Amino acid sequence: MSELLEHLAANVRRLRDIHGMSLSQLGEKSGVAKGTLFKVERAQTNANIETLQAIAQTFDIHVTELLSPPQAPAVEIMLDGEGEEITDEAAVGHVLRRQLVGAGTVEIHAKTFHHGKVQLSVSHGPGTREHVFIRTGSIRLGPIGQEVLVHAGTYVTYLADQSHRWQAEGGDCTLWIVHTFPRTTALKEVPAPENG
Repeated sequence: MSELLEHLAANVRRLRDIHGMSLSQLGEKSGVAKGTLFKVERAQTNANIETLQAIAQTFDIHVTELLSPPQAPAVEIMLDGEGEEITDEAAVGHVLRRQLVGAGTVEIHAKTFHHGKVQLSVSHGPGTREHVFIRTGSIRLGPIGQEVLVHAGTYVTYLADQSHRWQAEGGDCTLWIVHTFPRTTALKEVPAPENG
């Protein structure tokens, strides 16, 4: 039983951190008393099913996710070429990481754009931003009609909520892209559990 309590404690702390919530804020949104949440996060109480459901609904997850062993190791390593492949005619790339952070999601891509090839990207949705770190080479990029030519060692950012263009110039270009996507749905407000 104590192993489940430890899983629950670690998962509630992790989810609260991801969403940038204090114990008080989680208590307000879930309807669970702050004192109960304090004990849950320290594995000092056996939470009832209503409490588990209220916490899970607040984070829009299933109760089983609260009780499952935390998956992420303390240090994660991604080697060159690993991750979800996002290769096309204009570029070779991989999604290195996709993670919920605060009020949105972050994706990290490592890509190599091929010289002379053009890649057009459609809007990634309202409020989406791309942060681009040029590692090698030169590339013309940005929202269509506002493209800029940048070189190795440069950081560029722009709203990606409109069509944008990528074209390596003078050779291949390697870069990292950090996409930030705002959360499209609010965290759920959950009525307080009834004590009965």
